[in-house]
Amino acid sequence: MKAYTRSVLHLFDGKRRYMVPLFQRHYVWTQDRQWEPLWDDIVRMADRAGTRPEGPPHFMGAIVIDQIRTFGNQVPSHLIIDGQQRLTTFQVILTAVRDVARELDVEVYADEIDRYLKNHGIMEKPEEEQYKVWPSRVDQEAFRRVVDTGLSSEDSSHRIVQCYKFFATAIRGFLGANEAAPDGSRGVEILFHVLRDALQVVSIELEGDDDPQVIFETLNARGEALLPSDLLRNFLFWRAERNREDKDRLYDEYWAPLDQKFWKVEERLGRLKRPRIDILLQHYLGSQKVAEVNVARLFHEYKKWIKDRSPFRTIELELKSLATNSAVYRQFIEADVEAVPHGAFFWRIKQIDVGTVYPLLLFILTHPDRDKQDITGMLLDIESYLFRRLICGLTTKNYNHLFIQSIRDLKADGFERQVLRSSLGALTGEAVVWPDDEMFAKAWMNRSIYMELKPQRVSVVLRAIEDRIYTEKTERMSIHSPLTVEHVMPQEWYETWPLPDGTYAKPLYTRLLEKERNTGADERDRLLHTLGNLTLLTHRLNSSVSNAAWEVKRPEICLQSALALNRYFQDVPVWDVEQIRERGGETLGHRSQGLALLREGSGVFCKGEAGEM
Repeated sequence: MKAYTRSVLHLFDGKRRYMVPLFQRHYVWTQDRQWEPLWDDIVRMADRAGTRPEGPPHFMGAIVIDQIRTFGNQVPSHLIIDGQQRLTTFQVILTAVRDVARELDVEVYADEIDRYLKNHGIMEKPEEEQYKVWPSRVDQEAFRRVVDTGLSSEDSSHRIVQCYKFFATAIRGFLGANEAAPDGSRGVEILFHVLRDALQVVSIELEGDDDPQVIFETLNARGEALLPSDLLRNFLFWRAERNREDKDRLYDEYWAPLDQKFWKVEERLGRLKRPRIDILLQHYLGSQKVAEVNVARLFHEYKKWIKDRSPFRTIELELKSLATNSAVYRQFIEADVEAVPHGAFFWRIKQIDVGTVYPLLLFILTHPDRDKQDITGMLLDIESYLFRRLICGLTTKNYNHLFIQSIRDLKADGFERQVLRSSLGALTGEAVVWPDDEMFAKAWMNRSIYMELKPQRVSVVLRAIEDRIYTEKTERMSIHSPLTVEHVMPQEWYETWPLPDGTYAKPLYTRLLEKERNTGADERDRLLHTLGNLTLLTHRLNSSVSNAAWEVKRPEICLQSALALNRYFQDVPVWDVEQIRERGGETLGHRSQGLALLREGSGVFCKGEAGEM
């Protein structure tokens, strides 16, 4: 490689253009992190130009380019290996200076700057080759409109447009503050000379033996570190180009959907937030390697996996695998209960926030033999394992290890439901055990679920019961209203819910402080937060009846709530510890059928034997 020092203007001198590979990320620089510091550099050099024009130039960073072989009338071109953000911003700044100069009728400089924005003369494809910089596909239309016309004040949705507006406004402010030339002409002249002489860039130009991908991986844009997905995307398409696969078609067909805003949304992963696409790639690689993947080393682990194992014959097969997995993973995120098969399962898993199961789910739901196996049964077993442990209050810290082990078992012993059941069922010890019926029923009946789980998770459990209560004779109903968890016997029951003997108890903390024993009150407090005393209501109904006496609360719930879960209360004239225990047992077994809810394959906490499901 060779390095040359060039000024900002000299980068764009002559007939040439710089092309951003279609697979590189779009323009991401922002005002706080890049535009303002860059403008401060320009202003500092402009202020110095008025007093010490002979001073040393200011270094603005480096770009790395690779010359592309051109033919016939094609404009000499370079591929931007690193520095596309910087080069794009320089072009936007030049555009803003040109347009402000024209506003001030300083046409001589406006016309001169235009030579550094567009190529002129004979070209193979003038609609593209006229531009000195040709951005990634996502940015091309906004960039073209900025360079051609500037933009109206209403059009500011694109980052390149925002960049143009920032610098145009800053330039107008700078010229207005320049007392040497009230008409702004002297200020335009100073800015032009700063861009021509005072701001310099090191241009690193690759030669025949240099590997662009290796060099790209070692570089970052100014203050904007590359994401694992950025590195991985470049790794994929450099290899596609090297293998002479149609990288344009591959990008459009497989990667362009991953460039949508949906995949750029950040979600929490542990203590940090990551873009969805990076989380997808972490889970995908974990399911493919059958190993835990550290997201901080995602790209390096992916690259090593490809080089060590060569799992795909072509880049297209690699991209097709990733596209298939991304479509499934998107269903996990969107979790539409009614729109896709297994939607209720996806929604429940999302609500309890157990992302460590996703590699196993990706492995199952994208397996080539999935249509031949009991996939629904496999998902029921995973749901049972997760929800039983949730209700029993057991740890989740070992999930990343055990779900990877389940993938290993499915690969080694066969892709069958019984293999998965055996993998999960063989685990022993509280840290990993799949709770049996006895352990689960005890927790269901006695654990203060409301106090020990997040309300969102309690709501998931109650909605699962609601789904299970429906029969073939029952009208199905979609729940669209936001629902909240309600205590049937209020948390503050002491003043409005007398004990069976007609007396009112003191609050628990008072009884403890005074060392007063009250068996009836103690039992109420013990069962207060168990599932037998919890239901779902709309927020407004919840607020209106929450602490009311039972004779007021019951008819309101029965009248206003359409949930099957609340039909239970129609024939219950009294609500006390006996009724709480009875309802706990009935929600567990659904209308006194023992552990029917556990064993009938509802997808909610079922276990039993494979043949019973």
